Amino acid sequence: MNAEVRGTPSPRVLALSGGGFLGLYTAVVLKELEARAGMPLARRFDLLAGTSIGAVLALGLAFEVPAARLVQLFTDHGERVFSRRPLPRGQLGRLVDMSRAVLGPKYSGEALRSLLEAELGDRRLADAPHPVVMPAVDIERCRTKVFKTPHAPGARGDGALRAVDVAMAACAAPTYFPAVRIGDRLYADGGLFAVAPDQIALHEAEHFLGLRFDRLKLLSIGTATRGFVPDARVDEDAGAVGWLRDGRLILTLISVQQQHVQAMVEDRLGPRLLRIDADWPIGAGLGLDVATAAAAGTLENLALASLQALPAAALDGYLKA
Repeated sequence: MNAEVRGTPSPRVLALSGGGFLGLYTAVVLKELEARAGMPLARRFDLLAGTSIGAVLALGLAFEVPAARLVQLFTDHGERVFSRRPLPRGQLGRLVDMSRAVLGPKYSGEALRSLLEAELGDRRLADAPHPVVMPAVDIERCRTKVFKTPHAPGARGDGALRAVDVAMAACAAPTYFPAVRIGDRLYADGGLFAVAPDQIALHEAEHFLGLRFDRLKLLSIGTATRGFVPDARVDEDAGAVGWLRDGRLILTLISVQQQHVQAMVEDRLGPRLLRIDADWPIGAGLGLDVATAAAAGTLENLALASLQALPAAALDGYLKA
């Protein structure tokens, strides 16, 4: 844990939600916050938490990869990891897009792995200079798993595991990326149960790190899915095609999970919670795996607008020593 933060009267936790390429929104917010902090952003927090693409971002911050570099990875390589195709239009286009995930995941994950290996190499979780937790699912045993650095007193955590393997496991979204085997366990995306890792982060901070909960502050960043509404009409008798078109099912799960978690965390923390997110831009052509230049531009603009809408002093308790 960073000495600059350890002695502060108000422990700080950063929680990053999941959402595929929509994580560019999160990355841009992090870039701006890091610029304001004037140092690697992780040094301002006692604990980092991330789900899915949020896990990748949290892990990058934990290893002090510059947030500007994380944004660059999205904008320069998003089409390699995801798709250069825009959101499909028309019934035939949607059916063709859905058919790509019928017999296997839409993407191999190799492009993402190669990017992560270029940034993190063979480093282990124990090598991270900052504490981080990342949820995943042990899909063969149907059990939750929280990968963590060995930050708790007397605990080894998952320190021996390769950071790249953990990142790949934590963001292995079913139908999008293959599940990832680590040792004798097979893992999938933690978004199956914790799209917003806020409660996992609070539990870790209170019960394992022993941080003072009555003073703890949580900065939670979403993926621009607040108030998600499907572009197309919702039918009462919709089947698989209706629910899966344009990512409706997963985007609904992402949006409502974040709403629910935010409501519960607000009840616990009150003004000690700061949530940064943006309303879903209906008709903007965004999607979990839509990595076009237009989508990137929309997400960057949403992130900047979210920060501009905050009161001037809202971030002081998180970014100042």
